[in-house]
Amino acid sequence: MWEIDVPIEHRLDKSREGHHVFTGLAENAGEAVAAALRACQIAQLHAMSGRPIPVGSSRVDWSARGLRSGWVFRWDRAEMKQIVR
Repeated sequence: MWEIDVPIEHRLDKSREGHHVFTGLAENAGEAVAAALRACQIAQLHAMSGRPIPVGSSRVDWSARGLRSGWVFRWDRAEMKQIVR
């Protein structure tokens, strides 16, 4: 299980910033970042077309809930954390 913390900033007001957190199963950090990015892109495509954002079928599936328009993801500064259970 992995957690990917991606810094975000408002497109028009760079002083507004935060993080978007993704979690899910992956074999390693590289696969985890790729899965989080894929979930984010799918969610953004759905949001742009007015469709609901897909939700994973289990709590370990990658998904992107709570996206807000006008915010930019800083994938170059993403932090990866392995969650050990």
